[in-house]
Amino acid sequence: MSDTPRSLLITSIGKAFAPRPDSPYRVDLLQADCLYCREGRIEAWLDSASQAAEIEALRRKGLPLCDASDALLLPGFVDSHTHPVFFAHRAEEYEMRNAGRDYLEIQRAGGGILSSRRSLMAADPAELKARVRQRLKRFLRLGTTTVEAKSGYGLSVEHELLSLRLLKELDAESPMPRLYPTLLAAHSVPPEHREDREEWFRRINEQILPVVVREGLAKHADAFCEPAVLSLQETETLMSRAREAGLGIKLHAEQIESAGGGALAARLGALSADHLEEIDEAGIQAMVEAGTVFALLPGSTYFLGMERWAPARRIIEAGGRIALCTDFNPGSSHIQSMPFILSLATCRLKMSAEEAVWAATAGGALALDAAGEIGCLEPGAAADLCLWPFQDLAQLPYTCGDNRPARVILGGEVLGQEE
Repeated sequence: MSDTPRSLLITSIGKAFAPRPDSPYRVDLLQADCLYCREGRIEAWLDSASQAAEIEALRRKGLPLCDASDALLLPGFVDSHTHPVFFAHRAEEYEMRNAGRDYLEIQRAGGGILSSRRSLMAADPAELKARVRQRLKRFLRLGTTTVEAKSGYGLSVEHELLSLRLLKELDAESPMPRLYPTLLAAHSVPPEHREDREEWFRRINEQILPVVVREGLAKHADAFCEPAVLSLQETETLMSRAREAGLGIKLHAEQIESAGGGALAARLGALSADHLEEIDEAGIQAMVEAGTVFALLPGSTYFLGMERWAPARRIIEAGGRIALCTDFNPGSSHIQSMPFILSLATCRLKMSAEEAVWAATAGGALALDAAGEIGCLEPGAAADLCLWPFQDLAQLPYTCGDNRPARVILGGEVLGQEE
């Protein structure tokens, strides 16, 4: 996202719902119908009935105006788990799964992550960048103003760094969601290193990680912690090294097997453990005690045709904090719509509309170590906002399908409909 802060006065807001960063699952209805944004941040909430003079004084300053036309206002969504840096689609695998072949079977046959690796390595860098740019702009149109974006389909020193450098270049463009890049070189072990896994881990630690830190290419590191991919010990060694280098830690864990990935995330002090369809009670308790965010990805459960959904109600009852994410990727969740994820969260995870909205905004910010900065309506927070053509919060997950905001405001700038 470019550094061009804007000031703006939003008037005639129908209802404004504020997710509270410090109060899990609390979303307050604000008693105000005007919002003053100054230099890209939320400055003050105003009520036209009792603060007409203050509003008129701001109007006389010649501020850009946005008439909300009684729309519902929310912070922009914070999607804290996505994989947008890929080249080709994998629709053929969707067909294979629907014919009965499972995720690991497809991967062992050369599909999955390795299929995306081959297409990315063969891609023209300019065309790859154009495709990723298009995907990131679509996130904005769907109401997502912050995107965590992973590498992980390069799986070589050259192409992992290429992926992250591409994200850094796109982050400087405008308009673009706020990007939180994540190093996911530990997404899998490349075929050429299957007989010597330690050599790939050495390359991550000695040839990729130092460059990432030196060039500021990522804020976080991640690993696919599943017995069929990386062991607990391998994951712990890699992520401990990344943490020592100054990166925040996130883990793919407990998606396919219950193997202790959630407890490992807690022990590592990870910001989040993601997926968690197979997490057990001990893992839930460990994450709650450590304050690790439970990043749930119901889109991948849906897309893969799996029967077991993440235990959101058990997590909430145990005191856990949830982030909802799309897991957008070419193979297991080709979904960019956070409103659709809210529908899945309410229908399948049995979350309330209020819980789901909090998890998709303030919860996502927690998972990125950015609570109070994004995903909320607190004074001083980024003025990343969406105006929705609804009258109440429940209509957001209820309206399932092509559900998108009437207006998106990014850093105090009202974006055009095409952006």
